[in-house]
Amino acid sequence: MSTSVQLTVLLAAVVITAAVTWHLAWWRAAARWRAAVTAARHAAGRDHLTGLGNRAAFHAALAVAGRPVAVVVINVDGMRAFVGRFGDRAFDQLLVLTAGRLAHETAGGQVFRLRRDEFAVIVDARADPAGQAARLVAAVAAPTDIDLGVYPVTVTVTACAGVAAVTPHTEAERRRALVHADRALRAAKQAGRGLCVVFDPAAMRGAVDGGQA
Repeated sequence: MSTSVQLTVLLAAVVITAAVTWHLAWWRAAARWRAAVTAARHAAGRDHLTGLGNRAAFHAALAVAGRPVAVVVINVDGMRAFVGRFGDRAFDQLLVLTAGRLAHETAGGQVFRLRRDEFAVIVDARADPAGQAARLVAAVAAPTDIDLGVYPVTVTVTACAGVAAVTPHTEAERRRALVHADRALRAAKQAGRGLCVVFDPAAMRGAVDGGQA
């Protein structure tokens, strides 16, 4: 084989190697970019403490429900008293355990954390949402072991729930669902602890039909 042919073959090999190396590097960079975008989107819809979906994820899930659903809003009773006695870290532990119990208890539903001591669950409106809300409240009320660092302590808390059914075809209907569930929750809170109330437009005069959720 002549020297010129050898040089041509060597040059071709170098070019091919460089092309393959560049292609692999580009593919890996693209894969990392796609993974980073996916992770960012996932993180944007997740609550950092409990791992549940956050408020944005709740609204997104409601927007694609496409069928009659019920929104159950659950609020832990006595947050200030609990924090005053055991501290913020203990309350965070309680919230993580509560999130796990709600997720376990919600068969076929979706659980979200809306704010510090408040959760929301989207369930099928045909599957006795009031009964599901009662079971969720009962799950929260089960005794819970909290690690205080020096010693564990068993605590029992209660929660109230508000329930509102909705066919979430429009944005206005989706906003009303959370507003109505929140109003039912406030009615439960006013009546006592560990209670569930289903929104009743006839009984709850003054319910907001629009507003921010």
